[in-house]
Order: sequence, then structure tokens, then C-alpha cells
Amino acid sequence: MATGLPVEGTCQVWWTPVALPDEPALHALLAAGERRRHAEFGDPHGRAAYLTARAVTRLVLAGMLGTPTSELDFAAVCRQCGGPHGKPVLRSPSAPVTFSVSHSGRWCVVAFTVRTEIGVDVERIALRGGTLPLRALAPTERVVVTGPGVRDRTTAFVRYWTRKEALLKATGDGLSIDPATITVTGPDQPAALLRWDGAPAPADPPHLTDLAAPTGYAAALAGLGRPLVVSYHDGGALLRKGI
Repeated sequence: MATGLPVEGTCQVWWTPVALPDEPALHALLAAGERRRHAEFGDPHGRAAYLTARAVTRLVLAGMLGTPTSELDFAAVCRQCGGPHGKPVLRSPSAPVTFSVSHSGRWCVVAFTVRTEIGVDVERIALRGGTLPLRALAPTERVVVTGPGVRDRTTAFVRYWTRKEALLKATGDGLSIDPATITVTGPDQPAALLRWDGAPAPADPPHLTDLAAPTGYAAALAGLGRPLVVSYHDGGALLRKGI
């Protein structure tokens, strides 16, 4: 059933537990190229997360546009080199919808809006390789994370990281820009961009918000040009219907 596109200025955020890596009904939703990419994952968890993200994206867009999932066609073009590995966009059918995907641990999140470039990121709150990669933080952010006033350094770091990653997804730059050249507000403050010293800076003003996330995770949403009102949706229920 078609549900229609989100109202301008709003963003739908769909949380979904990662499905089984080879669920046949979800695998059938994928296009040929997606199935090849899915088969290339040697890691079962990576394969499962990819399948979940693609299936949810297709099912939500099909409902919004009133079209079969098989008629959805996507493209990805790198902002830096023009290669086919950039931010995914809907190529057909033509619609002003934009979306962003992220997954970590047991959870996948997909955000949808219209006429606004967005980026979403979720991260499990855990040490990476036993130490925090503080090189990803701006100097003032490192002071906060390593200072005596922070009770949980891992949570503080992850909060910084999800905000930066969401911004770089929204602009389409990804990690071609050093996250340390971006400064955001402290982990106990409302999310906002303070400085963008990397080049090029976004043409439209970025807006950041922290998302309500499952226990043990942190997540953030970035939008370019306007703040967005967020609504939350159950992707797991959607997948169960798809299965």
C-alpha cells in the first residue's frame, strides 16, 4: 500500500534488527547487482546487515511511491572521483526522496526525507580495537573526551563520531574529509556544527540532531539546508510482512 512521501521538513527514521544473512524472501527483493554484492561478503554479519538495509530501503520506498520493489533503480556516484561507490540515490522512478543508511552491531537504521540531503549514522558504544581513535576528533573535542569531567569516554567519543559521520554522509564527502577538521558540540550538549575547516564546506547550512537509539548505541541525523522533524518507525515489522 502506498503511504506517500514524507511531508517536507520531516524525516522518517526506520530502526530494524539485523536479519538472517540469507533470508530467502528478503534476498528476492534485491536487484541482480545487489545480490552479487551480497554474495561478496565473507563476513556473515556484514552480509546480514547489507541484506537488511537494502530490503528495508526497498520496502519503504515501494510503499511511499506505490511501486513494486523490483521497479526501484539506484545509482551511486562518488562526489570526489565520479566512481560508482558514493552516496546511493534513487534513479528510477523519479521522485524527490532522499535517504541514508547505517548499521552497527545488531541494528540497522534508514532515514528518508524529501528535497533535503541527509546523512544518518549509528554506532555501538564500545571500544574500537581496545583504544579510542582520538585522531578523528578536533583538538577541543580531544580535550573534552580525555578531560576529568567525562565519566564515560567511550560514550563521549561515539557521540562525537556519529555526529561527524552523519554530516559527512549528508554532504556526500564521506571519509575523504578528515573528521578532525570538523568540530561539533560536546556530547552533553544539543547536537550542532561549530566549525568546518575541511574543504569544501557545505553550500547549505548543516543541521544536526541526536537520534533516540537502542540501548548501547548512539545515532545522529544530519540535514543540509533545514532542520528536520523526526518520526520513528519499526522496520522489523515491515520486514516480517515482507517475509
